[in-house]
Amino acid sequence: MKRFLSVLMALSLLAFVPAAPAALADVVSSTTSLFDASDAQLGNISLAVDALNGAYVGPGETFSFNDVVGPRDADSGYVNAVNGRGVKAMGGGVSQVASTLYLALKQLDGIKYLEKKTYGDNFTGGYVDDGSDAIVTDYGANTDFRFRNDNTDGLSISISTTDTDIECSLALGGDSGDDSWDDESTNSGDLVGSAEIIVDGTDALFNNVELAANTINGLILDPGDTFSFNDVVGARTEAQGYQSAVNGRGVKVVGGGVAQVASAIWLSVKDLDGATILKKSTYGDRYNQFYVDDPNDAILTDYTAGTDFSFRNDSDSQMTLYTSVTDDTLSCEIYE
Repeated sequence: MKRFLSVLMALSLLAFVPAAPAALADVVSSTTSLFDASDAQLGNISLAVDALNGAYVGPGETFSFNDVVGPRDADSGYVNAVNGRGVKAMGGGVSQVASTLYLALKQLDGIKYLEKKTYGDNFTGGYVDDGSDAIVTDYGANTDFRFRNDNTDGLSISISTTDTDIECSLALGGDSGDDSWDDESTNSGDLVGSAEIIVDGTDALFNNVELAANTINGLILDPGDTFSFNDVVGARTEAQGYQSAVNGRGVKVVGGGVAQVASAIWLSVKDLDGATILKKSTYGDRYNQFYVDDPNDAILTDYTAGTDFSFRNDSDSQMTLYTSVTDDTLSCEIYE
């Protein structure tokens, strides 16, 4: 990923030059206004723009705003500023950058949104007309903006600020350059466990499975660390984007389907010598779905009731969990 030399340089380069080579298949652009932005917001926005400018998403690759922009904390230069719902937060203003990117992406075919939360009716800003276009991102709370490029061409992102606007240009068919960002090629170490589950159900169920998988994807466990499904995924509520769908015993609940992700992780770790299972509940005789063959592999989780799935990394190596949904397949891979 290409970066500007410094935030000061980013602020000084106010002229926006769109990346629009004649040979590109598609070039789209979007703009959001900085008219009401405070100095604190402008500083945070410049940092995020600096991190995002020049990012490249190859065919079939997944983009994560949080992974590219990184933590919004004081160590990274961010300050407290008002966010999209009028509350002061560390890094306030950064979600406007994600929103500008989203407005450009909406003009392209072949973009699969894996995680997208908006301010909706809570939006109090003025940089977009509709709260459903105001993307929410929160690195600390794992609220991410993620999409997959399902086009046959790579996607290049060019974004910058002027005196009055954030301007974003997307080019399908661009080159990655030497410093392209590649989320899918970072799996390192040895593959020690894996599992796949066929996801079959409503759009709401797919939404829930993808939300949980995206939250876990890339999680690193050092030796001695404990993985808690409930701690990592958090509450399965409508406020977190979860919807009503059937669970492992065929009952509609908010977050139904999430236990499929826990089941895939269980199938990946159950035979590992270095994984000590701490908490595990299954649907047992109540299981009436088809995503696993054995009811003893149908993990039951319930955040509200405190029913968790957890294990400890008792190996001498770091473990990394990769969980994702592609088409109708939920995959889990464990690397050491």
